[in-house]
Amino acid sequence: MRRHPGHADTAATTTSHRLALADHLDDGATFDYIVCGAGPSGSVLAGRLAADPAVTVLLVESGGDDDDERVRDPDLWPANLGSERTWDHVTEPNRHLNGRRLAYATGRGLGGGSAVNAGVWSRGHRSDWDSYAEAAGDSMWGYAHVLEHYRGIEDWQGAPDPERRGTGGPMRIRPSQDVHPLFTAFLDGAETTGLSRFDSANGALMEADSGCAVRDENIHNGVRQTPFRRYVADRVGQPNLTVLPHTTVSRVLLSAGRAHGVELVRDGTPLRAHASHEVVLSLGAIGTPAVLMRSGIGDEGELRNFGIPVVQHLPGVGRNLDDHIRLPCMWEATDVPLPVPTRSQAVCFWADGTRPGAPEFVMYVSPAPSVSPESAAQYPPPERCFTLMPAMRLRGGSRGRVRLASTDPMAGPRIETNFLADPDDVRSALSAVAMAREIGNSAALRPFVEREVSPASAVTDTVEMFVRNAVETYWHQSGTSRMGRDEGAVVDARLKVHGIEGLRVADASVLPHVTVANTLAPSMVVGERAAGILAAEQG
Repeated sequence: MRRHPGHADTAATTTSHRLALADHLDDGATFDYIVCGAGPSGSVLAGRLAADPAVTVLLVESGGDDDDERVRDPDLWPANLGSERTWDHVTEPNRHLNGRRLAYATGRGLGGGSAVNAGVWSRGHRSDWDSYAEAAGDSMWGYAHVLEHYRGIEDWQGAPDPERRGTGGPMRIRPSQDVHPLFTAFLDGAETTGLSRFDSANGALMEADSGCAVRDENIHNGVRQTPFRRYVADRVGQPNLTVLPHTTVSRVLLSAGRAHGVELVRDGTPLRAHASHEVVLSLGAIGTPAVLMRSGIGDEGELRNFGIPVVQHLPGVGRNLDDHIRLPCMWEATDVPLPVPTRSQAVCFWADGTRPGAPEFVMYVSPAPSVSPESAAQYPPPERCFTLMPAMRLRGGSRGRVRLASTDPMAGPRIETNFLADPDDVRSALSAVAMAREIGNSAALRPFVEREVSPASAVTDTVEMFVRNAVETYWHQSGTSRMGRDEGAVVDARLKVHGIEGLRVADASVLPHVTVANTLAPSMVVGERAAGILAAEQG
């Protein structure tokens, strides 16, 4: 069985421990590569690059270390929201959501979003990857090639599927264990709607139009595995790798159309680091476009409003913000024992008449009142309840935008989600709620249901008002530095920023649209692709 170099096969490598991280950086220090952001993509890329002892790598992260029980224990993930482990963005008011502003957190710290999420492993549908390949004009982004990456990433612990699943990779992936009867009943109810049950949420199901399964997760011996821990942590201390936390990227240093380093802020003090080969931005779909714009790369009109000299006019920077909108529907539970809250153990994917073809909808279950404040005020959660959480992707007319609010790197950008701006998305949202209600009120879930709490109405106008008050994010922000060959694209198929040498983007912002479900695993593929591209170009 193949094992990932540099990672011993022991429980200790999945258990968090404090690392000897850099506590300073000499102003003007030079590295071959500077990777900005230690989230899923950045960690994979930095770890792969640092595997070559002849290559020097600086990995910069705005947040702190990951020595925290809220990171180790995936059941504690909600405790990270509103903590030092997240950027607690708040969106602009959205008139399509009755003027609501949404809490819009993103991960901050070693591991990024992978250190604070719910531990779901979802690889993206075949149609997702094939559409990316078409947009980029490069078959290497297609599903067939991406399967090779996943086989290299995974150490799959479920039923053998050598065509699709890998063994011996750095990430231990398994089906959820000891599945609670609530989730089994949820899958039984899904089957009554016509969804087929699959052995895995990431095997043949990701090549089908619809289906349901026990979910996969990146958890081993009860401990969350993050890409930072599995790709980088064991290399900390190597002379060719510097991991610098508590340091914010202000802008990319550019001259004569080439990136040659970054300007950083640490403890309120600016300093510079230089890159002899490449700078790579892996700061996520909110952070990456903000740095690009502060560096003079973006829509020239927007940049001039802030007095930023225009280096490269790329109007797509910050546009095309994509996400899954979550539409929580709640039931009061009987006195039958419920699972410990926070993590769903089952998932459904489907398409319908409003969104035919590949699956556009995904649904999880929360054994808790996982609803918006506005929805909770209208439909007060009972003491014992569970929530079905259908989600959907957005059409182009409902995509949002990230804009600068100021040139201060510590100031959050303006985020315009634009959720439900496209009238057809409202129709799809009503359809998603109808699917949740069909499953939630099915005979299979009857032993768990005392009554439907929300929306508990068949009147279209009432349900539409419920939808506009219920919408929340699934924290799957994507698309704001998308790949492509048209004038709205920001990077090409090799992740190079159009018109700039020595600067790439490697995170979920390059995806032209969000994948069918969670973005951790796809972000790791982006990191693997970036590592392969740079290795090939640098020899």
